[in-house]
This record gives sequence, structure tokens and C-alpha cells, in this order.
Amino acid sequence: MSRSEASGSAPLLATLSHKVLQHLGMDFSGVRRDDLLRRLQLLALEQEVKDFDAWLQTLAFADWNAELVQSLVAAFTVGETYFRRDLEAFDWLAGNHLAPLLARRRREGRLTLRLWSAGCCTGEEAYGLLFLIDELLGQERSQWTLELIASDINDGFLARAEQGLYGRNAFRSSEEAFRRHYFQAEGQLWRVRPAWRGRIRFVRYNLADGRQPPALANADLILCRNVLMYFSSARALAALRRLLASLSVDGVLLLSAVEAGLATQAGLNGRWAGCNYALASAARQPPWADDPTPPRALVVVAPLPQASPAVPLAPQPAALRPSLPPAVCAPSAAAADESAEATRERHWLQVTQAQARGEQEQLRAALQIYLGCTGLSRTQQQRASLAMARSWADQQRFEPAQEWLQRALALEPAAPAAHWLAAMLAQQNGDLRLAQTAVQKALYLDPEFILGYFLRARLLRSDGQRRAADKALQVCRRLLLAQDAEALVPEGDGLSCGQLLRLCEQLLEEPSRCPSL
Repeated sequence: MSRSEASGSAPLLATLSHKVLQHLGMDFSGVRRDDLLRRLQLLALEQEVKDFDAWLQTLAFADWNAELVQSLVAAFTVGETYFRRDLEAFDWLAGNHLAPLLARRRREGRLTLRLWSAGCCTGEEAYGLLFLIDELLGQERSQWTLELIASDINDGFLARAEQGLYGRNAFRSSEEAFRRHYFQAEGQLWRVRPAWRGRIRFVRYNLADGRQPPALANADLILCRNVLMYFSSARALAALRRLLASLSVDGVLLLSAVEAGLATQAGLNGRWAGCNYALASAARQPPWADDPTPPRALVVVAPLPQASPAVPLAPQPAALRPSLPPAVCAPSAAAADESAEATRERHWLQVTQAQARGEQEQLRAALQIYLGCTGLSRTQQQRASLAMARSWADQQRFEPAQEWLQRALALEPAAPAAHWLAAMLAQQNGDLRLAQTAVQKALYLDPEFILGYFLRARLLRSDGQRRAADKALQVCRRLLLAQDAEALVPEGDGLSCGQLLRLCEQLLEEPSRCPSL
């Protein structure tokens, strides 16, 4: 019996899934209703809802106006981004699309440019695009008419973007010179300098909406990355066609690599653009059609033989990991007749074999291939993204680990293992409050998550809350006593239940000690 059926809320969830599809474009029908329930449970927890069942009933039968949608949108949107997150994609845009486009416009005497950042979140991508354009135009920028529109469904994100005020987290991959040039300090925060403030028009727009506002038409560039992947297939394809219809004759649409599958399913051909996938306006051939050289950052890899050496990853810019490595699933000729499902299973087997051998580079190469396969479900994308996050975390590479973890959480925000990894990364980065929040979510989603109680105890000890820490340790100990001593602890990287039990008992006996995993 599913969780929704056990709670007696299945009829309400059926109504709610229909409303979410209608207003947000996301499909939570069938087996995905449990996912919807978990998302709403997390939102209710954050909003301190006292009577969850009554709250569900109110939502199910309410008129979902704009105000109500905004109160729910946090459960369905991801706010994880920062400046200069994808330098490789911006380099590709500068060299392969924007610079040639500006040159053509100069020759034509048509000094206009229209850009759209769709799903702009809190504005980092949009401001980064503005900085790039000003750099390309140089001294002649005052001669050009530039219109840059940034849209998002989340009013809270848009308000923060309008302010142009950012904290330390927004500059994780940025050099100090970049921040000094484009921002001015305000206490512990940094605000976009006046030269760039007010030049972006931030608008609320739902990409699942069938209506296309005229204000977002004739764009010379549309950035829409990591948005369509969350829609139902039908809504994603419809949104993709609306985006392409919004391009100017010279326009290019940039998608994430995962969303490249949407384009191929629709019969569209594009080109790998750094860590992304570029589609030209349907009205013309791609601007790179006459370019015989392969894309600079495209990695096309054949299936890995079981005993082959590690396949090198794409080059990575210093201090930056792209949000998704470029990858194409290119089966060999012998595999051409395999079904798509068999191909995916074969590539996942190669992933698990690399994991078992502890070969991190080969594991990530195998995951690249797997993520490039067509027809991956959200669950399959999520487990691959989480595996990639763990691989980077195992090598103490926290930025790419966070990138992949956020993608995994966006695909499945109610996965206890993902929140567990978030807690571990936060702890290692010294953010104990964030670690406590993440482990609390993991335990809420899985009340028998053994390692969650152990980590919670360690965090509480660090915060001086020994009584609460001992209570968490007692719960951990009780769960461990119910297991075989030789059994492995879930998410414990080979740690046995007997070994963790001894750690618990040491910590209970010697309060001043805090053994680590």
C-alpha cells in the first residue's frame, strides 16, 4: 500500500496532482503521488502547519489563484545558483553566438539586442549575461539598444533579483576582482553597482502557461536551463516549442544537457555548447552549420568495456564545475538494435561496476554516458545525479558535489539519502545550522534512518546540547540493536551495524569525546 493510500489522502492527492499539472506543468499522477505528498509534507513542516490533513483538504478544494500558487511554489522550485556558475557555457555563447551576432548587426546598422533568461531564479544568471554583453560591447555599449528580460514563477526569487543584493553563497566560484568590479559592499552583503542596476526587466512568468506574452518574443538568445526537466513530457515539449517560437531569426535557445533529450524527441537538431545544448531558430540553419570543427567542450564517448581504463572527463575551468557535464549516449554498432531500456540498463551496470571498484573518474565517465541516454525517468536521473554528487564529495570536491546534489534534490526533494549528503557537506563546510536542518529533513522523511540519528547527536554535541544528543544516540542504539551486527549501515560506506553501535556506546560513556565516521 502506498503512503498516500495508507494515510487515506489518495482522493485529495488525485485532485492536487491535477491542480499542480494545470498550474505548474508538473505531473504527479499515478505512482508519483507519493512524491507529491512528501513535497507537501516538507512544505507544511516549513510553514509550521498544525493540521496537515485539514490543510490538504483546503488546498484540494481551493481556487488556485496567483496568491495561492505563490504560497506553494517553494515546494516545486529550486533556488540554488550563484555567479559565474557556468563559465564554459558563457564562453561558448561569447565566441559562437553573441560575438558573431553583434558583428552582423553592426554591418547591418541594426544596433539592437534582445535577451531572455527564463527561470532566472534570484537573478545571478541574468546579471552575469548583462556583464558579458557589456564586456563584448565595450566602449560602444551606449550606442546599442539592449533589452534583457528575466522571468521566473517565484515572486520571492524575483524580489531578491530586483534588489541585486547577494551574500557570500552567491560568489562561490568568483574571483575577488569580479566581485569588486561589479558589486559594492553593503555590510556583509554585496549589491550590484548602479551601472548595471535597473537594466534588467524582471517579470513573473510560468513556463507551463500556454499563453506566450508578447513582451517575451523575438529574443536573440534565450537561456532556459534546468527548468523543462521538471515538467510532464507533454508540457515540456509544448514549452519547448513556445520557446523556439519566441526566438528571432538570429536567435539561439540554450538548454541543459539533460533537456537535450526533449529536443531530439521533438525531431530537433542542435549542438553541444560547452555543458549545454543549443538550438537555433527554426527559421534558419544553426549559425554553426558551416563550421567544420567539433564543439570545443563536447564529449562523445562510446560504452565502456568492462576492463577499459578510465575515460577522461571534459576539461574543467579552474574553480568551476558546470551544472551538468556534457555527455552523449553513443552505443556501439553492435548495440544499435538494443531497446532504449536495455541500453540504459547496460550503462547503469557499468556505473555500478565502477562504484564497486572505487574508480571515481571512471565512475563519473560512466555516469556521463548514462545521463546522456534518452528516455531516463526522473528517478533514474535523480539516482545518477546523487551518485555523481557522492563521487565528488568522496574526493573532497565540494563545489561540484553541491551542484549535483542540488540537481538530485530538485528531481526528488523528499529523498532522505540526498538530505543526508547535504547534511554531511554542510558539516564539512562548517555550517552546523544548515547541517542540522538537512539531517532533520532526512529523519522526518525516514524515521529509521540510523546514520541520521548519529550525525544529529554529533551536531548537538558540537552545539553543547548534550542531553538532546544523548537522546538521539539512544534512538540510534535501539535501531542498531535490531540489526545483525555484521549488516552494513545504509549510507555508511562499508560501516557495519556492530561498528557503529560501538561508536554510539563510546559517545554515551564519554560525553567529551565525539568520534567521527
